[in-house]
Amino acid sequence: MSETLLPLVVVIPLFGGGLALLGKVVQGRPLEYAASAAAVLSVAGSGVVLGLLGPAVFRGEVITYSLGGWPEPYGISMVLDGFSWISSLLVVVISIPVGLSALSRRQYGAPFFFFLLLLIAGMFSVSLTGDLFTMFVSFEIIAIAAYVLIAYEKTPAGLVASIKYLLLSSVGIFFFLFGVFLIYRDLGTLSISGVSRALQASPALGDAPSIHLALAALCVGIGVRTAFIPFHTWLPEAHAYAPHPISALLSGVLIKVSLFALFRIVIQFSGSYLNELLLWIGGATSILAVILALAQSDAKRLLAYHSVSQMGYVLAAFAATRSISMTAALSHAVNHALFKSLLFLSVGTAIHMTGERDLYVMKPVGRRAPLLAFLYLVGALSISGLPPFNGFASKAFVLQSVAGTPQEVLLWITGAATIASFIKLSRIFLPGPRGAGAVPPAHIPDAIPGPGILSSLSMTVLAVLCVVTGVLSAPIGRSIHALAGTGPMPY
Repeated sequence: MSETLLPLVVVIPLFGGGLALLGKVVQGRPLEYAASAAAVLSVAGSGVVLGLLGPAVFRGEVITYSLGGWPEPYGISMVLDGFSWISSLLVVVISIPVGLSALSRRQYGAPFFFFLLLLIAGMFSVSLTGDLFTMFVSFEIIAIAAYVLIAYEKTPAGLVASIKYLLLSSVGIFFFLFGVFLIYRDLGTLSISGVSRALQASPALGDAPSIHLALAALCVGIGVRTAFIPFHTWLPEAHAYAPHPISALLSGVLIKVSLFALFRIVIQFSGSYLNELLLWIGGATSILAVILALAQSDAKRLLAYHSVSQMGYVLAAFAATRSISMTAALSHAVNHALFKSLLFLSVGTAIHMTGERDLYVMKPVGRRAPLLAFLYLVGALSISGLPPFNGFASKAFVLQSVAGTPQEVLLWITGAATIASFIKLSRIFLPGPRGAGAVPPAHIPDAIPGPGILSSLSMTVLAVLCVVTGVLSAPIGRSIHALAGTGPMPY
């Protein structure tokens, strides 16, 4: 039966992580590299399972599986609906190019790929879990893996960033666990669907102060992982000083998985009264973060602040509660994952080539790596919201969802500031002077190569997806709308 395939989505990357460690045991760097490559490619197996289950999900079916044959509320259940299918597929689509880019460097050993696959498995588990306690455990698995990966290169800045991430994520998960305690104390269940049914059956129970406190605690706990303002302080350092592929994965998909979990809890736990607050938080996050991005000279910190800013778009769209709101939020989350992963990989490659992070010091790499400059341009045009790239389409959905609200003005200003930011960042990809004014070899030594074949391939795939999802934005938007289960498309 199809539901028996569902655990494989999580099990396959765990098996891939074990395969990577096996490469550490065997003698010889080629065998270790081969095991790491096989581990990365194993994520495609999860994608195949999602593809096999996709037709049932598109028909509106909800696929559930009880681990060990123990049904709710006694056992752990996995749930695949349209919402979790999008979240899980996004993990696959971003993880494979990121993993290939990491392989291209040939500087990361088997332990790196073990923790990478552990992080991927944790994200799948958050997306698919049907109960709050398993979500808590999954978030902790993600935190441990991310902590190690952020500090993997052992730079002073990376070590500090990883410790800051660990401390703040621990504070956040304390709030989450407190919310779980209140829910279980008052309702006697940790099943997300069970909590939803209990609150619908007894509206008076849903109005209890302890339930409101529990929902607030859960939102704060996940909000730290999602990094919207005021819970964003860990993200700029973690995303900026992590290894470049990890920056792409954290920004591209990890914060999206956390945000999708927040959406699920707000919806299932009748938290619509929070929408006005979330709408203002989304608008404020978008504009304040883009202002901070404009002030940055570190290329990756600039990108990191834009991750915070773009999550403001997604949160505002979700909280607007229009007929297109969920479609807008999910569409922009998906598109942001594509173009921000591309931007982190391209900018990270430029940093690797020049040995500099300060965009006012970095010498232009465009003449030496024209393909890299072109791929960056695709990402920059996408996040700037220019047609025919995907950012234009999803930002149009977002603006439609907040039309007529004060937040619409904030998002328009944010859009203009985003364009200014990427004009500023583009200086590192300019062709550069020829002849007497050419870049001295000391600044871009020939010994440091440009992007390798695998890295170029991964960025090219992401760039193509940025264009394809922009050109096909209408049918993709209708599919996302159908999967979100929010009724007929309003156009």
